[in-house]
Amino acid sequence: MNISLAGIPVILAYIIRLLVNKDGSIRPLLKVPVFILGLAWLAFLPNTCYLLTEWRHFLTIIDYGHFAARVHNNPADVVLLMEITLFYIIFSGIGVLAFALSIRPIARIAKLKGMNLWVWGSPFFLLMSIGVYLGLVLRFNSWDLIQRPEQVWLSVLELGFRPTVSPLIIAFAAILWLVYLAIDIWVDGFMLRFRSRSLSSPQSCDR
Repeated sequence: MNISLAGIPVILAYIIRLLVNKDGSIRPLLKVPVFILGLAWLAFLPNTCYLLTEWRHFLTIIDYGHFAARVHNNPADVVLLMEITLFYIIFSGIGVLAFALSIRPIARIAKLKGMNLWVWGSPFFLLMSIGVYLGLVLRFNSWDLIQRPEQVWLSVLELGFRPTVSPLIIAFAAILWLVYLAIDIWVDGFMLRFRSRSLSSPQSCDR
């Protein structure tokens, strides 16, 4: 279920990119649909980076399963621990990739409009971090923005009166920013290598 929710903003982002012209402009008839899709994209985007927090379940399994003591006595438990660890690495990896892929098309549009990431990045990733907090701690979901908007906004405003929570949210926002930059560079490198291999393949040379 969580992975399915993480895929929604990826799809929405690329639909928005298709509806926007190459120069970043939007045809008048498409402005309202793009705006609605943008709001939906923003609402579902925290579901991608939320997958990073699933490591708390991994730590719970290790604690309650007493794996630290068991691995010394039973080799089978070592294999089980490796399988569980691999599962959470893949699970969080999907979330990180979905997070970057969801932002990349929108970031390209913003760049076409002359908006630098270093300008809009701070409030944007802070908003994502708040979204994860609302889902992880207060158990809100994306639909609550429609079903319970008053409670959601009041919870966001209350953060100003919680000095112990606010620094953690800011720190997580910085982590999300760094994660995005790293994956964005990696995806660019992967695409560049893929294109270079395609151009250097025997079939392309024959053409």
